[in-house]
Amino acid sequence: MARFTVVAALLVGMVTSADAQRAQPREFSHVAQQGAALVEYHDGVTQAVAAYYHSQRNHDTPWLLIEVGVSSSRSFVLRREHVRLVSPSGQVVPLAAQTRWGADSARARGLLQQARTTRHQVRTYFRGTRDGVRLRFFGRPEQGQTVIDVAQIAPEEVLLGDLLFEAPTGAWERGIYALEIEHDGGTAALPIELR
Repeated sequence: MARFTVVAALLVGMVTSADAQRAQPREFSHVAQQGAALVEYHDGVTQAVAAYYHSQRNHDTPWLLIEVGVSSSRSFVLRREHVRLVSPSGQVVPLAAQTRWGADSARARGLLQQARTTRHQVRTYFRGTRDGVRLRFFGRPEQGQTVIDVAQIAPEEVLLGDLLFEAPTGAWERGIYALEIEHDGGTAALPIELR
């Protein structure tokens, strides 16, 4: 009986310890908060800016919209599968598939219309850089837009576009997510706070 009590106490302690580790806020290096729903990552080589004004308070639907810009002093390749959100509980949510976005066209149109008034020009945060290049991970096929799963940019170019994520449960929980953008030089992690 005493051995069972000790084992049970150890298991409870391990579960409590794991929950405490998961609940701890994540550290974000090289990040500056530029607005209520705008964050900037800059490590001296790579710069990424994310704006999510509409999604910060409107996340009770499956779709989450984050406007993003990425630039680097080196050329790099950004692949669709290297962009993800990590939830406050640690669940990894990949970038949505174009087929899912296109199949939910009524909700997609609604999201883009609602977000129109809160869009933020992230391009203005990139000083001394060359032209902007459109990120084409998502498109509206009815408008003849082509989707490309890989983006390659030259040094000092700015890659600009929308990132769309679909909630596994149909809605997004409140808390601080990590937007992770993995590229040739490492991973830029930006905090995305949903209120």
